[in-house]
This record gives sequence, C-alpha cells and structure tokens, in this order.
Amino acid sequence: MKRFFLYAVAITALCSSCETEDETFATETNNQPNALHHAKGVETNDYQIYQSILNSFVYNNEQTYQNNLLLFEAHVNRLMLQYMPQETDGYKKINTEQLFVLEQADAHFIEQLAYTKATKQAIHDIVGNNFNSETARLITNQKERRLVETLVALHSNGNGDDNDDKLNGKRTIAFAYGAQYSFTQAVLYAGAIELKER
Repeated sequence: MKRFFLYAVAITALCSSCETEDETFATETNNQPNALHHAKGVETNDYQIYQSILNSFVYNNEQTYQNNLLLFEAHVNRLMLQYMPQETDGYKKINTEQLFVLEQADAHFIEQLAYTKATKQAIHDIVGNNFNSETARLITNQKERRLVETLVALHSNGNGDDNDDKLNGKRTIAFAYGAQYSFTQAVLYAGAIELKER
C-alpha cells in the first residue's frame, strides 16, 4: 500500500512539474490582443474571429428570431472576453431600432458612416462588387484599412463566392456601421443580419 502511495506521489510530482507548450504559450501571451489565436505564429484576423463566433452560435429554430437575437447578443459578449479582452468595457447590446435601419440599408447608407472618403469609396466598391486592391492603398488610416480587409473577406465569405450578394450587402454595411464603435458592435450587427437569413 505504501508503495502505491509513493508511486502516486511521484507521478503527481512529475506531472505537476512538467510544463506543456500550451501552458507556456498561454502564460506568455496572456496580456496580448487576440492571445488565444496567435498559436505558432499564426495571427487570426477579424473575419476569422467573426466567423468563429457566428459558427459557434446554435440558432434555435423553436425560438423566435427576437429570442435568438438575445441569445446571440449574450453569446457574442461572452466570447469577446476570450477573443478581444481589450473590448470588454461592458456588455454591448443590439439596438433593435438601429438593426431595423440596417436591415433596410443600401449603398446610400454608407455615406452616413464616420469614415474617410477613401474608406467610404472602398465600402461602396465592396458592396458593388467592384473592389480592387488599388482602392485599399488609398486608405492611410490603419484601423480603416484593417476594416476594409475584413469587409472584403466578409463580403466574399472568405473565399471569393460573393455570399453577401444574397443579403444585398447588408451584412457588410452592418459590420462597417458597428465597427465605428467597436469590434463587438460590428460582430453583433453583422451577425444579426446574417441570422435573419437562417
């Protein structure tokens, strides 16, 4: 009996003294943005984070769209604690009146957004399927350039299939609208538009 006890203590001591690569990684990058997604030198972009959040949400067909929207709102806010810890300055809500406006939005709505002229033109081009990389070079603001890169991926569903066409560019416009305030708001509004089509 003593021998089993000693073996158990030795194995426990050995296991607790070992450090796995993942533990080291989590400790060393705990305070960096997107720390959970920088594994092995690969940085996750905003489009991938958006898709990950949206794909992990389970839409309940037995619930109304409005109830699913509330569940989605809670889901996004919970996951933002992992994905974007710098954006956790409070629970973000979907304003249903603003969502209704975004559901009706078209290319004219882009002019109301608080972006530079070059960024607004890029958004117009994305929604109109006329975007080219030369347009992005005109954008000098790094945050807006990152937004445009995300919108290009979002509009083409990450693989060039123009998936947002069936949503008439509304998801792209909703993401751009929300991104004026925070990445969380961008995910909430674009996701709400996408969920409406489920």
